[in-house]
Amino acid sequence: MMNKKFVTIPILLISALAITGFAYAHWTKTLTIIGNVDTAELDWELRNPKCYDKPGENDYSADCEWHIWQGDKDVGGPTLLELVDTDGDGDNDTLKVTLQNVYPGYFEDIGFHVHNNGEVPLHFTKIIINEQEFTSNPPTLFLDLNGDEIPDIKLLYGNNVGGQLHPCMWWELSLYILILQNDAIEGQTLTFTIQLVAENWSP
Repeated sequence: MMNKKFVTIPILLISALAITGFAYAHWTKTLTIIGNVDTAELDWELRNPKCYDKPGENDYSADCEWHIWQGDKDVGGPTLLELVDTDGDGDNDTLKVTLQNVYPGYFEDIGFHVHNNGEVPLHFTKIIINEQEFTSNPPTLFLDLNGDEIPDIKLLYGNNVGGQLHPCMWWELSLYILILQNDAIEGQTLTFTIQLVAENWSP
């Protein structure tokens, strides 16, 4: 006959495990945390393009050393300045410059504002002129705008690459343009674009 002790112990063990399991099920809980992280917006825009050549005045000329004088002609221009939103985000990010009725030696001075309308400080890493990238102020910048592999214009721009621009602040950038003697034909229309590239800035 089986000893009752050996029957009682397994039953007590099973009962204890059942009670423990039941208690464990009641003590186990999953805690879920849902969080949202809002990132500040990096954004800027171009504003207020203007041409410093006044209508009705004689054109300005310059040499390759940027010596500037007012000539005796009033035939160049008007220079057209158009702000363009290329990515559809509501901010004008490109300045399109169209030089009309130009001739060798014609000089133009234009300016525009860069406004930080985002939420974080930024610094500009490069300037893009007619799809050519520049990361510093070159001593001489020549552009071929009619595709004949001969430079048509010489540019000098205010160098803000690397500069810091805080939210709500703006800079004014200027650009000198000289029509070269190389193969420029009187009465030409020449067009180029200007863009800036920036990153968020942190000390």
